[in-house]
Order: sequence, then structure tokens, then C-alpha cells
Amino acid sequence: MQTTSRTKDKSLFNKVAEINILFWIIKIISTTVGEASADFFTHRFGTVSEVVTFVFLLASIVVQIRFKRYVPWMYWAVIILIAIFGTIFADTLRHLGVPLLVSTIGFTVALLIIFGLWYASEKTLDVQKIHTPKREIFYWIVILLTFALGTAAGDLFADDFNLGYLKTTLTFGAIIIAVPAILYLIKLNTTALFWISYILTRPLGASGADLLGKPVSRGGFGLGDGTTAILFFVIISALIIYLTITHKKQMLDEELVE
Repeated sequence: MQTTSRTKDKSLFNKVAEINILFWIIKIISTTVGEASADFFTHRFGTVSEVVTFVFLLASIVVQIRFKRYVPWMYWAVIILIAIFGTIFADTLRHLGVPLLVSTIGFTVALLIIFGLWYASEKTLDVQKIHTPKREIFYWIVILLTFALGTAAGDLFADDFNLGYLKTTLTFGAIIIAVPAILYLIKLNTTALFWISYILTRPLGASGADLLGKPVSRGGFGLGDGTTAILFFVIISALIIYLTITHKKQMLDEELVE
């Protein structure tokens, strides 16, 4: 009985998603949704889309932080909004004339600084110990920077390095398999392994979105940004609904056992 209670308390206390295979699937899909949606909104509405997305993102993070426990649909809604805004933000810097290499390095440095401040303040970067507002704020800033970094890095490989969408997608696909596997074999700290894997999934999903959505003349499959966004939004919505249902069932079962 004590073990069950402790398990329940832990699941309630931590404010972010449990790390499992479904987490990684939804995370990669969220990057695809973010990339395609950002390109679609920017093309249709210009800078207005950036302002509107930021307002919705800020509001969703405030609600998420104020809520007392992890709720799947609420958590993933924030992730999707971050994916869209992070993409638009990185693309805006590019349109303002900031070279992709510079923005990639800049986002990397900013990410390392936030990691440093987070660790100096909390003595841990463990994503399974996000149970205070301060840690959650650090967490969401890091997530935002990983999405912006992934956008810049993906575009850097596809455009400046002239790999194109297909080769970029395959390159990051190979990296996301090889690098975590190597780091796991050398027994890297699991927290570091998580964050490295998290960062690498962003350019993979973004490159995949460009590959599917961009015109054939630009090396894509010509599906269209809007269609790509809708297709993967339907998929991710179904997965989030599944998570929400199973999470509620798990909570109910634990309450009955207690």
C-alpha cells in the first residue's frame, strides 16, 4: 500500500510527461506539426502569426504552471505551440538577415547558458523532477530553445550545406539512432542522454515536414504545408486523446487501490 501511494504521489507531483516510446513518437510528430504549421501561418498571415502564437503560448504556459499536476492534453498543447513559435522565431531571424550558422551557434550557446543557470539553481536537470514553478520555467525555456535550435540547424543542413530535404531527413534520422546508442553504450548520464536525444529529434521532424510539404521543384514531395500540418495534427491528436484516457484510467485505478 505504501509503494502504491508513493507511486501515485510521484505521478501527480511531476508536472511533465513520462519518458517512454510514446513520448518520443509524439515529440517527433509535434516537431513536424510545428514546422509545417509555422510555414503555413507565416506564408498566409506574416508577422501576425508570430504575435498570435506567442500570446497563446504564454497563456498556455501560465495555465500549465499554475495547474497542480500533469495533464497530457495540456502538456502537449504547450509543446505544439512551442514547436510553432520556435520555428517562426528562428525563421524570422533568418528573414532579418541573420545567417543560419550564426543563429544555430547562438541558440546553442543560449541553451547551454540556461542549462548552466538551471543546474546552478536546482542542482539537477532531471525531467522527472519538475515539481516547482522555477524548475518548470527553466524546463519550458529550454524546450523553446531546442525547437528554435532544431529549426536553424535543419535549415542549415538543408540549405547552406546543400543537402536538400531528403538527405537532411536521412542524415538526422541516422544521427538520432547512432548518437543516443553510442552515448548509452558508454553509459552517459541518463539526464544528459535525454536532452541530447530531445535536441536531435527537432531537426529530424522539421526536415521531414519540409520533405513532405515543400514543392517538388524545391526537393519536397509537394504535399503542401497546410496539408502536412493537418495530417500530422490529426495523428498527434489521436495519440494525445489516447494518453489522456489511459492517464485518467491509471489515476482512477491507483485511487481505488489506495
